[in-house]
Amino acid sequence: MTAGQVAALYGIWVIAVISPGPDLVVVLHRALVGRRHGIATAVGVVTGIAIWLAAAFAGLAALVRVYPQVMTGLQVAGGLLLASLGVLGLRGWWRARSAAGASPDAIPDPHSDAGVAELVPRTDFARGLATNLANPKALVFFGAVLTPFLSGEVPPGQSVVLVAGMIAVALVWFCALAVAASHRRVNERVGRVLPTVDVVVSALFVAVGVAFVIEALT
Repeated sequence: MTAGQVAALYGIWVIAVISPGPDLVVVLHRALVGRRHGIATAVGVVTGIAIWLAAAFAGLAALVRVYPQVMTGLQVAGGLLLASLGVLGLRGWWRARSAAGASPDAIPDPHSDAGVAELVPRTDFARGLATNLANPKALVFFGAVLTPFLSGEVPPGQSVVLVAGMIAVALVWFCALAVAASHRRVNERVGRVLPTVDVVVSALFVAVGVAFVIEALT
């Protein structure tokens, strides 16, 4: 690939990575809880991106084009997964609200439900990974972007370097976003309305998940 083609590839990639979507929402959401939670979520999201890239290289994108029903199955599964994450979030918020009502002196903490959203990085990593993998449309996009690689026009070594660079760009972006959102001043301003943010984000995930399923089945 020429320098111009590489620049165009990365330009498209940057636009795709920074575009608003469930990945951005979940990283911001968890970063408001704490920096390590936001970064762990970001790493989970980027791991999902790497998995979709690997699937595109393995030919899954081509398989989806030949057998559309595969995409339908992936999209239904992804929609159900995303909706489930939203339902779990709403359930955690409701339990925290009920506990706060039973103990007026207690400070409500919507993230205190160990069965729903433990405040540990590995849980945040899993949340970020699941959120990214819930959108199989990424596979179609990656397949289109990586067409030159898949058709053998680019040497394997160069392909690996370029894709590694794409993953690095995504990691830098989401981690930087997590660090910015977890800044003390941001937490001071948003912390008081965090329960409301939890409800909105969880409801959004349910809505998007249901929309994925409806779109796949119609």
